[in-house]
Amino acid sequence: MTASAPHPTQGRIRGWLTFLRSFRRLAGPYWRSDPNWVISALTVLLILLTTMQVAIAVAFNAWYEKLFDALEQRALIPFLVLIGILVLIIAVTAGVTTLHLWVKRRIQVGWRNWLTRRVVDEWMTAGRHYQVTQIPGDHDNPDGRIAEDIRIATEYAIDLAHSLLYSLLLLVSFTQILWTLSGAPEVRLGAVEIYLPGHMVWVALIYSTAGSAVALLLGWPLIRAANARQAAEQNFRFGLVRGRENSLAIALLSGEADERRGLRDLFLDAIAAWHRQTRALAQLMLFSSSWSVLSQVFPILVTAPRYIAGAITLGALMQTAQAFQQMAAALSWPIDNLSKAAEWRASAERVQRLHDAVDGLIRQAAPPDPPTISVELSGRPFLTFVDCAIHEPDGRVAVAGFRLAIGPRERVLISGELGAAVKLFKAVAGLWPWGRGRIGLPSDGDIYFMPQRPYVPHGTLCAAVCYPADPKGCDMELIHTALRRAGLEEMIPRLDDREAWEHTLSSGDLQRLGFARLMIHRPRWIFLQEATSSLDAQGQAAMMRLLRDAFPTATVISIGPASELAPFHRRQLALVRSNQGAHLVEKKAAGRAGAPAPRRH
Repeated sequence: MTASAPHPTQGRIRGWLTFLRSFRRLAGPYWRSDPNWVISALTVLLILLTTMQVAIAVAFNAWYEKLFDALEQRALIPFLVLIGILVLIIAVTAGVTTLHLWVKRRIQVGWRNWLTRRVVDEWMTAGRHYQVTQIPGDHDNPDGRIAEDIRIATEYAIDLAHSLLYSLLLLVSFTQILWTLSGAPEVRLGAVEIYLPGHMVWVALIYSTAGSAVALLLGWPLIRAANARQAAEQNFRFGLVRGRENSLAIALLSGEADERRGLRDLFLDAIAAWHRQTRALAQLMLFSSSWSVLSQVFPILVTAPRYIAGAITLGALMQTAQAFQQMAAALSWPIDNLSKAAEWRASAERVQRLHDAVDGLIRQAAPPDPPTISVELSGRPFLTFVDCAIHEPDGRVAVAGFRLAIGPRERVLISGELGAAVKLFKAVAGLWPWGRGRIGLPSDGDIYFMPQRPYVPHGTLCAAVCYPADPKGCDMELIHTALRRAGLEEMIPRLDDREAWEHTLSSGDLQRLGFARLMIHRPRWIFLQEATSSLDAQGQAAMMRLLRDAFPTATVISIGPASELAPFHRRQLALVRSNQGAHLVEKKAAGRAGAPAPRRH
């Protein structure tokens, strides 16, 4: 006998429960963070203010009865007294509502600040911001997830929690009121008399449950539609940012038409997602708009026979109708907040997926997870590779197993399969954990990595030259000397200028800036990843001579084509392609870099 498939509703409920548990693990520790007493005090105050809001609603309900009784009796003095009470209710409502808003927003911004710092700290640490781009999964556009999705996840969570608490308190309060206002427990339907205590409560429950069930059934597609729309919108934003960041390359290649097509496709995806969400909203709105109109008159229609029969006063009629509406509104919380809950869940899950991807990298780096490349200080003045192999994130071999030692003051060129060589470069930097073996870093000096295109932060040119050091701590004469020796003396008068230097400077000047930066930091181990590829032969030779003259005792390891860089190195390693990954082969190099003979491990 085969087990029956779970009902779709059960699957949805389990999905929400799983999501809530995941969200609690991700964002719940905020309430235990420092200063936790402030967070706890604000939370308690928010609950007290929400309770006061419900108390005001109950007081207004009682005032409502007195008002219509005074109008029915044409009693002027009670009417004037009720106006004074109304002024007091308005004043208290304004004060409570304003303070409630301030407290709620304090909690929201505090929670957003905490969660943003947590995710950014996890993401922007130990190269994980780069590593996460290399692994498969739904964690793209981390900028949008951190800037926008965290905001929605925290703000909407507080909004939904507050409105749910308010609705629950409202439900408890007005259920008691409506039960009392229901009158005698006997309800007559024609000639039949039914014993039904608090019959108006049961009518409100049946009425609201029926409306909520239909609205939930119509509103479930909103979850998928909201998730799809947010992903499409962020993909479109990412495409625009990418176009701005690569505007020079696009302009030089006259690639605007292709970029427009790509952006148009991304925008059409966003529009299609918008239409899917609109259709889902329209289905819900078709029902909810009709239901809201009916809700305004339904309690009066149900209670009117008792008023016509003289069993209750006009004030009791209006109080009953208003209590019924408050109870129905509390029971309609799922209808009213379905769209917001769907958007909250979509954003929270996007943040969760980014967190999970980064957390996976953290767990992968720690035992007893599958073997990865271990990078640690060797305690010796050598860079060593012991039983190393470099893999792709999916497990394919990029560089087959090898052993290697590079000693101090060596000049080593790695050529051949440059893609595999770059992964080796990243493995030494601790950015490529995929593989096996141990990399022992030299203990007698720091390592400086110079990529093909140096990163230039926003700010002054002086800050760009000193990066990542604080420009205030850099000697200006040293900066001038570094720029002159790197062939950028014309930039010295512009050190205090603020520009988008990554776009202002040519690719060749950016690489010269990297060598100027090298002069500032004076490392003893230098890794160059095609660091002269944008320079002509004369400029390339000048930068390599600069390395020889300015760093005579440093170890230089270069990645690049042998045809251009072999004369500047004494030792040459080549990565040769094969079906089992690239193999590291040592070749003789007749270089003229002037470095002393290497010491072998």
